[in-house]
Formats: sequence, structure tokens, C-alpha cells
Amino acid sequence: MEKTVYAGTYTGRKSEGIYSFTFCDGKLSDPQLFAGVKNPKYISVDHGIITAVADFSHGSGVAVFNGKGEIIDQIAFEERTSCHVAVDGNDIYTANYHTGTVTHLISEDGKLRLIRSEQIQDGAGCHQVIFWKDCVLVPCLFLDRVAIFDRDLNYKGSLKFGNGSGPRHGVITQDGEYLYLVTELSNQLYVIHTGDWKVENVTCLLPNDEKQVRDTSAIHMSKDEKYVYVSTRTKNVISVLEMKDHQPTLIQCVSCLGNHPRDFMLVGQYLLCANRNSDEIVSFPIHEDGTLGKPASKISVPEAVCLVAE
Repeated sequence: MEKTVYAGTYTGRKSEGIYSFTFCDGKLSDPQLFAGVKNPKYISVDHGIITAVADFSHGSGVAVFNGKGEIIDQIAFEERTSCHVAVDGNDIYTANYHTGTVTHLISEDGKLRLIRSEQIQDGAGCHQVIFWKDCVLVPCLFLDRVAIFDRDLNYKGSLKFGNGSGPRHGVITQDGEYLYLVTELSNQLYVIHTGDWKVENVTCLLPNDEKQVRDTSAIHMSKDEKYVYVSTRTKNVISVLEMKDHQPTLIQCVSCLGNHPRDFMLVGQYLLCANRNSDEIVSFPIHEDGTLGKPASKISVPEAVCLVAE
């Protein structure tokens, strides 16, 4: 089945904005510039609408594009670009790593409207917005905490992690019962039960229990929830963990075949990895046992740091 994939990028060297390409049975097509925009570091796609964080001449904020790459609306509400955007219906949330701010916007009739910005702490390292029931979870890398807000950004509390761990990105199981969270600075996977927010397991993401090497980045979970995949930029590797009764076991750690795997995505029985510093996307087949095989295809995309497909 053919998929259209969108790549968000930094625009510091070669990139001109958001790129698109098709993917089918392991094969990546030549990329095309989808929309010219500055620093669309994270993007989301829903029903043909692409939402991106971005920089503008008058500040930074969010831009929304149609399926042709034409801008529908944009809004500037901060001085530096957020690093993450999450969309749920008409609600848009961003997390700003630099200012430690989480922001709620609404898109109505093609127009963006700022609802509220809440600063957790300057320099908190807010890195993601995770939807969970009627709340949003915001990993704060430099606070070693995950802040919990309701959807109106009223603060509800926080989860504390080990000193110097640096919580970065997480995924929620389909039943909402578990949060799997990776830490950027300590290179670990935390398994947390959401009923009481108790940590049930902490597993190293690198072979030989190596940790504190920094730069663990993205986490994604297979559709059947049997496997979790994590990238670590310092080592330029993808780690594969088998999940049995929510207990992870590291079963593979392989080269991303590039430099700086900031993000990747799972498409059917393939993993597509965005290697930012080597300006390429690489596709890997996923075997029945969850492990990655030899690369199936590779294309050049400048400075890619986010991959999404509808």
C-alpha cells in the first residue's frame, strides 16, 4: 500500500521546509519540496491537513497547510520555535524546549487562535505533548519530570524520574494503562502504570547496560504493541525491545546507517529513519520477530528531524 510521507526539517544548511515522498513496499520515491517554511522541526498530519511549528519574519509559532502545500493560516506567539506539535481534532498543543512552555491553540474554520500558554520553567526542556484521557503529559528534560495538565492547561501534578535522567518522549498503550517513556540523558526506557503512576520497570536501551551517553531521542511502538523501537543519536543506532506483559527486553541494537537519527516512523512492516546530519531517509524491513533487516531503500532529504504519514 502506498503512503505519502512528510518530513519536517531544520532549515540551517540545505533544507527549504517540509518535504514529501511516497513509500510503498520498502521503496522510497524521490522527495519533493512540499512547503517552503523556516524550521518546521515537528509536524502533524490529520485528514489531509499538515500542522507544523515554524519560524516567521515576525516571530515563531504554528502554520497549517492543505494537501497541496498551500498555507491555510499561521500564527506567531513566541520568540523561538517549539520542538513538538500534537493535534487532537481542532485542538493543537506545542511544547517549547527553550522557554519551558506548553501552548494550546484551536483551529476553527481554517483560522488559528491562541488559547493559552503556560510556562513550566524557563529552560525546562519541554520536549513533547502526550495525550492521555482528558490530560496532556509534558516531559521536561532538565527537570527530570513529566508535568501533567488538563486539556485547558491547568496544572495537575508531575511524575519524578531519576536525577539526570532527562525524560524526552513517550508513548501510551492503546488501553491507556501504560506509559513507555525514554530518557535522553540516561538512555533508559521507563515502564509506568498510569493507574497509580508507579514505575514498574527501568531498562537500558543500549547493549551491555551502557548509559549516561546522552541523546536517546524518539520512541515508537508497533501496532500490536509487542515491540518498542528507540533511536539514540550519539551512537547512531535503533534499539528494538520486545514487550511481554509490559516488561521490556532489548533484543537488537543496530546502526541507523547514517548520522543523527532524530526521528523515525513505522509503516506496516517497515521502519523509516530520518538521519538529520547525513541528510537521508533509510527504510528497514521489520522481521516477524520485530528485529530490523538490511536496508531496503534510501533517499536524500536535507536535515530531516520528523516523519509523519496519515
